[in-house]
Amino acid sequence: MRCIEITGSDDRMDCRDMFNGPINELPAKCPKCGFPDLDFVPKPYLLVRSKTLTPNELAMAANGNFLVRERIRQVLELIAPGQCTYYQTHFKGSSDSTPWFLAVPTKKVITAKVKASIRCCKTCQEPFSAHPGSQYSEWLFSPQADGKRGRGWTGESEFDVLKSSTWGSCTEGWNKWISRNLFISVRLLDLLKRVKAKGFYEATCGKPTAPDKDESAWVEERLERIKSHGIRLHPAGTLSQKDDKWFRGYLKSLSHAPKSPSDIKSVERRLRLKLPKSYADFITKIGPLSFDGVDNNQSTAVQMTTVDELDFTTYRRGTLQSDDEESQAIDGLMFARASDGDCFCFNIDKGRKEYAVFVYRHEFNHFEPYADSFVTCLQRFVGDQS
Repeated sequence: MRCIEITGSDDRMDCRDMFNGPINELPAKCPKCGFPDLDFVPKPYLLVRSKTLTPNELAMAANGNFLVRERIRQVLELIAPGQCTYYQTHFKGSSDSTPWFLAVPTKKVITAKVKASIRCCKTCQEPFSAHPGSQYSEWLFSPQADGKRGRGWTGESEFDVLKSSTWGSCTEGWNKWISRNLFISVRLLDLLKRVKAKGFYEATCGKPTAPDKDESAWVEERLERIKSHGIRLHPAGTLSQKDDKWFRGYLKSLSHAPKSPSDIKSVERRLRLKLPKSYADFITKIGPLSFDGVDNNQSTAVQMTTVDELDFTTYRRGTLQSDDEESQAIDGLMFARASDGDCFCFNIDKGRKEYAVFVYRHEFNHFEPYADSFVTCLQRFVGDQS
């Protein structure tokens, strides 16, 4: 299958500055020159906390490895089993786990030969530098459709994920910087785009490589398999195409406009957070509504609050004295009340466009999951699951 070289943001989570200054040190493989063991995986594998807040689900890491969030780890384990080993990562300076996994490709490929004129260590035989542009004598695996690297299309593999065993560096030496390349198949990159996983780009200055007929058929079959295993086809904190279509149609069906449109931006400044886009659109264009017979219970009515009545105090994390650990983890912003005394809260999760909704059961003093977004919450309120 055709493979392509992958790139991503240079602002790496496992580096201090851009892609320089790795924070996970590698042991020396050679006692003479100190050449590092590029296959070693430090444990725990550390990430810079502030850089982990990106909403992307894919990111580049050192030495031809990469980082994934849980949903994409599930996708890759299903679609490309055994082609990566996954390691839980931790915040630098803390024992707390991050939401990211380090993915280490198990398959490697020799991509090039270094010029014989480059000085090598007499003990480990590794060159002291290996610049891909000027110090390679031959490309052996070069996934460039235009053949500008001199060997035409040689980027084919039986695997969907692999990295180079060949390393590159600056001309001044590997101790300045050193890297390996990451490759994935054309079909897998297209599948990742189809499940709206962001963070990877084809390393090309030209037009991205499009999947052919067979590759497209593979993608469609694997998408069905992903759905059948209950894996979401869109990231958590975003709307599916189906839910977005329902929401737009529902907004159009509500003809009235609010008497006094809400000033969402001033409320967001006061609360110091971004409200879910779907909620902001609804409350601005329609205003707070009431719903009767919610969840097929004719005695239950729900009334949305105005934006000025949003409760950002009572249900915050650490405020409720609950014995339920899951309830203690919820950072609640109350936006609707039920006639039976329960209420509905967004779980504030920064970095997401859409917050999950939890219902607070006042009789039991705990939260229960209710919907994965404001839109799916609305579907339950109005009784439309289509």
